[in-house]
Amino acid sequence: MRIAVLGLGTVGRQVVEVLDLERALFAARLGEEIEVSHILVRDPGKPRPESVRSRITYDPRDVLEDPSVEVIVELMGGFEPAHSYIAEAMRRGKSVVTANKEVIARSGPELSRGGTPRADLLFEAAVAGGIPIIRSLQESLAGNRLHGIYGIVNGTTNFILTRMHEDCVSFETALQEAKERGYAEADPSDDLDAVDAARKISILASLAFGGWVDVDAVGRIGIRNITAADVREAKSLGAVIKLVARAESTPEGLALGVSPTLIPKNHPLADVGGAQNAVYVRGEPIGQLLFEGPGAGGPATSSAVIGDLLDAARARRVGGRSVALPLEPAPLLPPEAHSHAYYLRLLVREEAGALAAVAQAFAHAGVSLRSVHQPPSGDAEAMISLVTRPTSRQQLERAREMLRGEHAVLREESCILAEMEAEAKTGA
Repeated sequence: MRIAVLGLGTVGRQVVEVLDLERALFAARLGEEIEVSHILVRDPGKPRPESVRSRITYDPRDVLEDPSVEVIVELMGGFEPAHSYIAEAMRRGKSVVTANKEVIARSGPELSRGGTPRADLLFEAAVAGGIPIIRSLQESLAGNRLHGIYGIVNGTTNFILTRMHEDCVSFETALQEAKERGYAEADPSDDLDAVDAARKISILASLAFGGWVDVDAVGRIGIRNITAADVREAKSLGAVIKLVARAESTPEGLALGVSPTLIPKNHPLADVGGAQNAVYVRGEPIGQLLFEGPGAGGPATSSAVIGDLLDAARARRVGGRSVALPLEPAPLLPPEAHSHAYYLRLLVREEAGALAAVAQAFAHAGVSLRSVHQPPSGDAEAMISLVTRPTSRQQLERAREMLRGEHAVLREESCILAEMEAEAKTGA
C-alpha cells in the first residue's frame, strides 16, 4: 500500500522513520507492506536526510493526482492549504489520517460528506496526542449513555498552572519556562486563550453525544488572568486550578465550555501535572473513566497517527468506514443557562458591614454561598474569597452587577468556575 506524508516537521519525520524502520512488523499485521512513496514539503531550500530525498516533492498534484496513493497522512498544520488537500484527497477516494484539530473542528462534517464511500477520515492524533480517546468514544464506549466529558487537553497551560501551584512561580515565569522547554510556541495565544482546547472539546463532544458541535459555539476563557493570589486561595480551599474543557449532557442540550476551574485535590483530574493530558468521562453503565498520557510531541502524536494509518489500511482492504462523524448539529444549551459553582475573589474596604454587603448582593440575586474566606489584613483594604453553590450564569451576572454598585466593594479580582458538575454527582 502506497501512502503519502504531507509535512516533514517533528511529527512527520518521526512517522516516516517508524514506518521505514518497522516495515516488516506492519506488513505482518496488515498482510501487505506499507510504502511511503511521496513526502510533500513546502521549503525547497531546507536540507533533508538522505533517506527521504528521493521521495520529496514540492507539488501537491504529485500526491493528489497519483491513483496509486491510497492513504494520505496530513501533518502540515494550519487550516489552509491542509483543508484543501484533505478535501481533494477524499474527493478522489483516498483515505486521510490527520493530526489537524483546526481542520477537523471547523470542517469535519463537510469533509466527510465530500469524500467517496472508500475515503476514511481518521484523526486520533488531533485530540490529546497519544491518548486513545477518539477510538474509545467511537467503539469501546459506544454502548454507554455518556453524561459528561472533562478534559485537560492542552499541555502548555497545564504545565504553566502546575508550575504556579507546585513552585509558586508567577504566570510570566512559568510561561517563559514553557517556551524554553519547547512546551509553548513563540506565540502561545491559541493555548493561553483556550482556542486549542475549544477545538478539542468540540471534537470530543461531537463524537460522544452524536451531534456535530460548532467550535465557535464553545465558550472559552483562558488562563492569562490567573494570579499567584488565586493559586494561594485555591490551596487554602484544598483545591487546584486547571484549564478544563467540558461537555455535559442536559435534557435541554449540551453545556460546553473551556475555562480555568477550581477543582478539589481528590478529583481525578487534580493530579494531572506538567504537560500531561487527561480526559475524564462519566457515563452509564460504565461509571467513571480517566484517560491520561502525553498530549503532544513527536512520540505521542506519531503513535496515534500510525495507529490511524493501520486502521485506514485495514478498512480499505475489508471495506467500510472506520470512523463515522455525526453530520447533524447537536442541540446546545445557551451559555447563560449553564449551572456551575463559581469562585470569586473581591477587594473590599476594611470596614464594618463589608462582608454583609457582599453576602446580601448574592442573596438578592438568588445565589447561595458555600464558603466565604476573609483573612485579617490590618489595612484599609481586605480580600474576600468565596465559592458559590451551583447557579446559572445569569444569576451570577446579576450578583456581580450588584457588587459593582456596592460602596464596600472596590473591585473584583477574579471569577472562575469552581468544581465541576461531575463532582456533585459522583463524589469524585
